[in-house]
Amino acid sequence: MIAATAAAGRRAGGLGPALWTAAALAATLALGACQSASAPAPAFGAAAAPSGGDDVEARLSPTGGSAATGSVVLHQGRDGVDINIWLGGVGPGQFRIVIHETGNCSSRNGFAAGKPWAPPGVPLAVVPLSKNDDSRTVSARLPGYRLHGPDGLDGRAVVVHAGASGTLDAEAGVPNDRIACGVIGAPERFFPR
Repeated sequence: MIAATAAAGRRAGGLGPALWTAAALAATLALGACQSASAPAPAFGAAAAPSGGDDVEARLSPTGGSAATGSVVLHQGRDGVDINIWLGGVGPGQFRIVIHETGNCSSRNGFAAGKPWAPPGVPLAVVPLSKNDDSRTVSARLPGYRLHGPDGLDGRAVVVHAGASGTLDAEAGVPNDRIACGVIGAPERFFPR
């Protein structure tokens, strides 16, 4: 069909042979990229996801009257979890990102997220974030942490605390330094598989 269309275009004084060849090549590549929806291929140059774990994500929502927003993406590495944090909606300052025991961000002051949490025998990971503008991204490794399983991160909360120091605990209904909270779970998908 492409050859017949190309011949008709040349007879009508249409596109030149080089342009038709490029169009035919593009169509061939587009058709060749089609595949079964049950077995998506990784992006060119990307390694396949390790078995047993896709990335998980926490969408940060403001707590305590702040305007903080952001996202946290976590990926299982060989000896821990890689964490990538984007924080926006707050001005310059020092912040701490901490995993909390309960995947609940429903309370106004972040109290529902519970206490700071680490797997048994692993030190609590506090990721510092220093901002000098409105948004900031930081990456870190959480050694000894896992995404899934009984001592995994899935279903817990990520809480952003204002300040470089101070308590990480909270009391119900009492103002504190918790300015954003997100529950760790499956990432939002923009396109169905």
